[in-house]
Amino acid sequence: MKCFVKVCPRHQGYPSAEPDPDPRYAHAARDDAFVHGVSPAFGLFGREDALQVVSDVLDRGGSAVAVGDPGSGKSSVLRVAATLAKRRGRRVLSVTPTQFERGLPFAALAELIGQCPEGIDRTLPGPQRRALAVALHQAEPTGTEVDALAVPIAVRGLLKALAESEPVTVVIDDLQWLDQASAGSLGFALRGISVEPHLFSVLVGMRPDPETGADLIRCLVEPRHEFVLGRLPNWAIGQLLRERLGPRWTPPMSDGVARASGGNPFLALMVAQAMQSDVSKWRWSVQDGHDPVFPVPPSLAGLLGEKVSLLPQDSRDVLLLVSAAGRLTVTQLQEIVDESRLRSALEAAADWEVATVGAGATVTFTHPLLASAIYDAATPSERRHAHGVLGELLDDPVERARHHARSITAPDEAVARELERAADISRGRGAQQLAGELFERAALATPSGAATTVGFGRWLRAVDTYSEAGDDVAAQSVLDKASALAVVPEQQAQMLVRRIKLAWDDYAADRSLAEQAFRLAPKGSAVRAEILYLLGTVHQLQGHGSRALRLTQLAVTESAAVKRFDVQLAALNQRLLIERLWGLGQPAQSLHDIEQLAASPELDLPAAALAFTHGFFAAWNDQTAEKHVRDGITWAVDAGRYGDLPSLYVSLVLILIRSSNIRDAQAALDEADRSGAWTTAAGRQEDMARILVHEYAGNLDVARELAERALSQPRNSGSPYWRGGFLAQLGFVETSARNWQAALVPLRELAEIVTNTRIVDLEQLLWGVDYADAALQVGALHDVAAAVAVLRRQAESGRPEAAVAAARCQALLTAVRGNLEDALSALRQIVDRPGSECPFETARSWLALGQVYRRAGHKRRASETLEAAASAFGELHIPRWAERARDEASRVGLHPTTNTLTETERRVAELVGSGRSNQETAAELFISVKTVEANLTRIYRKLSVRSRTELASRLNTL
Repeated sequence: MKCFVKVCPRHQGYPSAEPDPDPRYAHAARDDAFVHGVSPAFGLFGREDALQVVSDVLDRGGSAVAVGDPGSGKSSVLRVAATLAKRRGRRVLSVTPTQFERGLPFAALAELIGQCPEGIDRTLPGPQRRALAVALHQAEPTGTEVDALAVPIAVRGLLKALAESEPVTVVIDDLQWLDQASAGSLGFALRGISVEPHLFSVLVGMRPDPETGADLIRCLVEPRHEFVLGRLPNWAIGQLLRERLGPRWTPPMSDGVARASGGNPFLALMVAQAMQSDVSKWRWSVQDGHDPVFPVPPSLAGLLGEKVSLLPQDSRDVLLLVSAAGRLTVTQLQEIVDESRLRSALEAAADWEVATVGAGATVTFTHPLLASAIYDAATPSERRHAHGVLGELLDDPVERARHHARSITAPDEAVARELERAADISRGRGAQQLAGELFERAALATPSGAATTVGFGRWLRAVDTYSEAGDDVAAQSVLDKASALAVVPEQQAQMLVRRIKLAWDDYAADRSLAEQAFRLAPKGSAVRAEILYLLGTVHQLQGHGSRALRLTQLAVTESAAVKRFDVQLAALNQRLLIERLWGLGQPAQSLHDIEQLAASPELDLPAAALAFTHGFFAAWNDQTAEKHVRDGITWAVDAGRYGDLPSLYVSLVLILIRSSNIRDAQAALDEADRSGAWTTAAGRQEDMARILVHEYAGNLDVARELAERALSQPRNSGSPYWRGGFLAQLGFVETSARNWQAALVPLRELAEIVTNTRIVDLEQLLWGVDYADAALQVGALHDVAAAVAVLRRQAESGRPEAAVAAARCQALLTAVRGNLEDALSALRQIVDRPGSECPFETARSWLALGQVYRRAGHKRRASETLEAAASAFGELHIPRWAERARDEASRVGLHPTTNTLTETERRVAELVGSGRSNQETAAELFISVKTVEANLTRIYRKLSVRSRTELASRLNTL
């Protein structure tokens, strides 16, 4: 939530050029003095309400966003807030980026982390610590690209570790200049940080632009407060001028300045400084008593331009270098500027209050706007010269390349190659967005006379890198620029492939573009193999199984021929999926081919890829699947490959749900949330995993909302595969809620999709059981028959548990038609074969048997069986189904007596009495050892026995 604080006209704004509070007041003034009136201890006037909000955030946690025009006093408010935070024992991490640092990846992040205690990074796993060191230029890349999530996860870990040792306040001023790499990392870290609220707070200053840092603002810790710093009232401007410039600024004079500045404190200060200067151009006169008339530009930009124009040329030259670089030290400047000239330039900058030498001998502007004013005042040739000098001065190859690019006026192949190398370095550091920009600049810097393939390749790399960074808008823009350069058919096909990936989810358009690209792609080319894979995928998503399988097989063959093993692996996985969905081909052979490719030296296949394959397609009773996937997750985290986590966690949730381990599935979903697994793959897979967990755990309203939202998205409407999956989920939700008519709506639509597409299996979902269940409840017997047919086709595709489910549904249909004995016989055979179904479906079989017992008038058996079903559902932590079984039992009209064994107790007693151990009994009945022990306790009590020997003897007498 966001709290908007309306600041009254009498309580606004501070000049951002204000110094830190006078130390004389450090012990004399209380931190909350400003709440009750003007606070001279801080040298600030008229922003009491804003500071009250900030103070509350420091005490209680959360975040505050100060919004204001340039010069409105955001920086001063944040500086005072930082001082208050330190007084309250909080560690402050603060950064004030500049316009010229926006292109430096992780610049702001490096400054923030530099303020952390030494050694705090030792709390991080090795891959995260390494990724962070590479990103911050503290270590050289190893040749392997840093995973895009490694740095954000490391930042979150650092902030969490720091907040657990001491309260922390992060201060970000001038958010609009924050580099994208830092903004992305901080946004991720802030969104997922889990510490006590009062231990962590964030303060942000930004201009009133709704697009500025919108993603980061959404990630700020709650509660979030936002306040606008509007114009200062005349009295506050007057106090400001008297505090800063002396008592001569009486109310009549300061009121004129307030009107001329529009209540902007920084502009008012600049106007007043200009007026009291002895330079002739700042003369002023008096009209109507003492009201000044100002011959100066009534705008901040104009005043700043006038101010910096008064500096000596040497000072402007030096400061132009500083503004173009973002920040420079005196030592760096000494390498390119004569010592005496440099000294006089910096002295003049300090005298005119434009820039000073701060901590670390870094030249710092007194206000960021002055850096912009210096740069804007320079001529284009002066700027190019400054960038050229910086390109030779700086050590970092990425910074050198950026400055060289700004120093040229015509394409230059040497600069283009330098930019390309810089882009590769940035990719290695995890700064994908900047890498995309550098590839784009390299393409633009490529001379027209250079080899066509060289320049075109740079354009393609820019598109691909932007896409990997998640910036589809930039990728599309580059693609449009490069389209005219695609002059040969293969290049045109490569462009179309990228258009398909950017337009993905519009399957009709994707298919049209892919077919066009296929006609252009030369035989035996790598792009042709990729197009075949894309065509196969589109046809699969559109429900064309046989065609999808044929195209995917061609992709496997052609990608192997051109040694595009990445495409070959993707096509093999796609082939396996198609074979499972439609019951075609040889899934076992496809799995074997994937394992062979994984073992081949040609492909350095991540362990996570094979773990996903083993998990996603595993049968419900595959005892190795969970270990495969958990090992894959461990490997991905240890290797810093966080982009592999989404598919692995989806596989893990599927495995656990299929095997009815609901609590473990919930824990896996929570673990995925904490790890940030969904950051790069938020969408359908995440929705599917969440729906599965919520519906089984009994959170039906949440699951319903997620399923309905997914079904309403146009991208799912065009895909029978995805739409079918979400329809199945919604059908299960409504069946679990016993909303029978509501369940039939999505399930009938799904049945129609299955009929039209001939899909036989949707990720092993036994949705046909829900279809039959809902249809039986409303007497739609033709739907029951259709559901049984669906389950039988699913069984024929390689899902034996579907055959058991079909037999159960057929038995229920037989019972409804009046043949109760045959129905009971069939259901007893099912429940007497433990292990033929997953535990959840086994409990549904007991539920079905109890229902038919009740229909047949066998009250005692019905009650026992339904109680057993309720107990089984309860042990599985599937509450809605346990409740349904108990409700069914209550309709029997008979409850078990204290000395009557339930069906489950009877079976446990027989096995234990025959000599089976608890472990053997649990395995045979497909229940836990703990459940066996609980049943034995009740059995001993009911039969008045105290040992297994007595139990065996007692059973012989029954």
